[in-house]
Amino acid sequence: MADVEIDDGARGAVQGEKALDRLVAFSDAVVAIAITLVVLPLVDGAMAAKNAESFFADNVTGIISAALSFVVIAAFWRSNHVMFVHARGYTRGVGRLQMLWLATIVFLPVATALDLASPSADRVGLGAYVGTMLISGTLLRLEGVALERSGLSDRPARSAVSRWAGMILMALALVLVLVFPQVGATWLLVLLLEPLLAPLFRPRRHAYAQSGS
Repeated sequence: MADVEIDDGARGAVQGEKALDRLVAFSDAVVAIAITLVVLPLVDGAMAAKNAESFFADNVTGIISAALSFVVIAAFWRSNHVMFVHARGYTRGVGRLQMLWLATIVFLPVATALDLASPSADRVGLGAYVGTMLISGTLLRLEGVALERSGLSDRPARSAVSRWAGMILMALALVLVLVFPQVGATWLLVLLLEPLLAPLFRPRRHAYAQSGS
């Protein structure tokens, strides 16, 4: 595939592999900055603390939230990385979705700071935190669908239920933090159900070989 923009009536404007490499490099840089910004509120707290003991005693929740955000951004980056490893280029639509996805990644440190600065029962802070994750994950999956439909991805196709199971659980977590904010971001633990539910979404094999035709 050429490394310049190509007009394809069926797929629209398609960027080649060199353009894809530049997009991936730019995205990696944005994610690296965002994942670093997650800990900045803790750095400010550490500078203001009298000693290490008081810092850790006063920032247990903040440390857990920052660690969780670090893991979430890393997981989103990995999913984005794997998606583009299987891609041979990208369309304008995918490029726009990628920019929107990067916007959610950049905003996630802000959502983390709001969550750290708010009491555990603050619906707005928790909603911004979990809602940003939900939007980010949804955009990633939309990108994957767009790449597959445009014929630019060789990644094995997944069922719709399997693809969206994680986002369904994330939406459930968002509802739970809004309805029961006193539990805090602990509701995100419902995401651990995804690996347990995965076998239910796989095609079932016939228990017995069919005889005849």
